[in-house]
Amino acid sequence: MKLEFEVNGEARALEVEPLRRLLDVLREDLGLTGTKEGCGEGECGACTVLVDGVAVNSCLVPACQTTGARVETIEGRGFEAVQQAFLDEGGAQCGICTPGMIVMTRAWLEECAARGVQPDEQGARVALAGNLCRCTGYGAIVRSAIVRRQSNLSHAADAPGSPVALRGVRQIALAPYDRGTEALRSVLEQLATADDTTRVIAGGTDLMVELRTGRTKAARVIDIRALDELRGLREESSGLRIGALETCADLRRSPLVRERFDVLSQACAEVGAEQIQARATLGGNLGTASPAADLTPVLLALDARVRLISLAGARELALDEFLVGYRRTARRVDELIESIFVPWLASGTRCAFRKVGTRRAQSISKLVVALALRVDAGKLVHVRASAGAVAPRTLRLRALERELDGRAPTPEVLRRAARAAALEDATPIDDVRSTASYRRHALARTLVTLLAELTTVRA
Repeated sequence: MKLEFEVNGEARALEVEPLRRLLDVLREDLGLTGTKEGCGEGECGACTVLVDGVAVNSCLVPACQTTGARVETIEGRGFEAVQQAFLDEGGAQCGICTPGMIVMTRAWLEECAARGVQPDEQGARVALAGNLCRCTGYGAIVRSAIVRRQSNLSHAADAPGSPVALRGVRQIALAPYDRGTEALRSVLEQLATADDTTRVIAGGTDLMVELRTGRTKAARVIDIRALDELRGLREESSGLRIGALETCADLRRSPLVRERFDVLSQACAEVGAEQIQARATLGGNLGTASPAADLTPVLLALDARVRLISLAGARELALDEFLVGYRRTARRVDELIESIFVPWLASGTRCAFRKVGTRRAQSISKLVVALALRVDAGKLVHVRASAGAVAPRTLRLRALERELDGRAPTPEVLRRAARAAALEDATPIDDVRSTASYRRHALARTLVTLLAELTTVRA
């Protein structure tokens, strides 16, 4: 395909394979070697660049999704103030990780300025959670990010050049050679002829790694990232409909989501680091059907439903019916996840979410738990509980719900329900990240803690 985009203020055009990583295009085709190859899986942040002003891991971005975009790398203008701060404060280490940290820092500082928020140490640590330093100089890095509040920070808007004329004319790119329009019907027509070797890509945070490592094979990949029909939030009489292409960053920052479903906003903040959240979609998080997915337990506890569309029509499934096994869903190959519907919470509903991992930021879950319940006249009602990473698929904790519904939330009742979930609902196995016994123990302890927090009488 012919890729036309803007790089550091200069219009560029070159022939590339649609699924070639942006990282490789920048380094090998354009000679911009300041962007580094680190983990290749979106975990270390060494390859961070700005795409249309948003910090992303370029190792996870397919070239086809940058048509008409504005890309900025460490070689571009606007990074000088941050670079100098890293030099002054000793934040510059070996040079592999530093460029990505500088790019991420500028993106964070510009976001702070746009929101009228004062940059501080906690904010810097959150923003840089996806940038790993192999030299372990985090103290100096954080100081570099906030020194003098970067008052003379240059903005991308001051850089020379203008957006490429074809901004917004992105096309669906089919690897290796097919191309179509971005219309939803065109995608559905492509899916009508799909088979088990066809894959759909949106954010690419999972599929790009799978394709590169060979863990997933694909004869054809359909890019749906540009489909506006699959974006947006729509308030309906009985709940909120969320487009499948809404990203974790979109949902985390949405005032509507934070007001009505704050537990979902909290879970979105746990999906990798900010570079991942900027691209990871709600539909993708559900569609991969990973048992360790962060959002699925929350949506199960909220009684969410998944809407699937195809040329044959549409159907809507309860999320519990949609998830059928380890990385398997009820979606047919000709179907696309269009949206997720979340019913409005009844008055008095209390929700909680807890993720257990090996570190505080950007950790694959050892356990994910979500709860939703009400206390009415001293009794627990409409209890919904779910857990991830304790079975081949994310599951409702039916035994716990049975033990709690209609009962007073005494300490003994809560402990008995948690034990039932750990022994009857969970079916963990030993793996490289944890043992089955640990997961059962952690599940019971986490449930007791969350239940105690939710059932405490509130003023």
